[in-house]
Amino acid sequence: MLYFPQLPSGATAQYPFVKRRVYRTAATATLDGRLFKLSDPAWARFEWELAYRTLTSPEREELEAFHRSVEGRLSEFTFLDPTENLLGWSGDLDRPVWEKGPLLSLAGGVADPDGGENAARVVNSAAASQSLQQTIHGPAWFHYCFSLYARSDNPTSLTLFRSTGGNEEETVHTADSVWRRLTHSGKSPSADETVTFGIRLGAGSAVEVFGMQADAQPAPSAYRKTTSRSGVHENARFDDDSLAFVAEGPEQHSCTVRIVATAITQ
Repeated sequence: MLYFPQLPSGATAQYPFVKRRVYRTAATATLDGRLFKLSDPAWARFEWELAYRTLTSPEREELEAFHRSVEGRLSEFTFLDPTENLLGWSGDLDRPVWEKGPLLSLAGGVADPDGGENAARVVNSAAASQSLQQTIHGPAWFHYCFSLYARSDNPTSLTLFRSTGGNEEETVHTADSVWRRLTHSGKSPSADETVTFGIRLGAGSAVEVFGMQADAQPAPSAYRKTTSRSGVHENARFDDDSLAFVAEGPEQHSCTVRIVATAITQ
């Protein structure tokens, strides 16, 4: 699979940029002149305008090479939306997209740091560590940041990990009685095309969690709740058959990249 490239900084885009979300309305005209309209919430078209500035020559060459490899608008590629959470069902950990250890129990409706009741209590009743994880389709060699909010009535060790291609990296945190945002950031030398993000609890431990999120960048962004639709767009295309670069000075190249993708929720 082809993936829209990250910049050497680990970012996919530069700010500011424009994102549009277009929805579809189905209309039916009857013979007597009446018009019936019905929204189609399962269908959406996403449009991005990424304005790049001060690109170096190698960065420009990478963008041009990628644009040539997909032949402009012809071929699809995967685009990791920098404005969205890459994990699906981030607030519903009982969904099938989340894999949990056999002796790990979940309870929803727990008070969260935003004043709602959207957190979950995770309890490990086993005599060994148990994990809760989700796998996304994305390049292992990208820089990612996995984050969540966590607390526990008693100080509890909580491991955040990222695994891909048989390689795993982790960061061990301590959850206490105060809600804190915990993070794990890094990238892998693996050429694998799936990445797994998860948490691991020790034997007999319990923790409350909220705001599971994965970003394709070195640091976390503001939490964005997801349902069936995440920020991984596997059918993205360029919206132009050519890229127009402007050289504003030595190693100072600029261009605007337009990307589109259609999402259909089953």
